[in-house]
Amino acid sequence: MDHFELLGVTRTSTTVEIKKAYRKLANKYHPDRNDSVEAKEKFQLIQKAYDVISDPKKRSLYIKSNYTVITDPREISDSFWHNALL
Repeated sequence: MDHFELLGVTRTSTTVEIKKAYRKLANKYHPDRNDSVEAKEKFQLIQKAYDVISDPKKRSLYIKSNYTVITDPREISDSFWHNALL
C-alpha cells in the first residue's frame, strides 16, 4: 500500500499536514486505545509510513523508487515495441 494513501495525504503535502494526519490515525489505532488485532497491525503500518515520508531524504527516495515520471508517452511505446520485437 502507498504510504501517502495510508496516511490520507498527497505527495505535495507539507510536513505539518503529514504530522497532523499521522497523529490523528495513531490516536485512533494505538494499541493502548484500540484492542483489536487489526488496529495493532494498522498502527504499525501507519508508523512505518510516517517514518518514511516525514523525513525529507527518505521521502525523496520513496517517491523516486515508487513513482515513475513519464515526460514523453512515446518512451513507453518505444520500449514496448523494442522488447516485443526482440
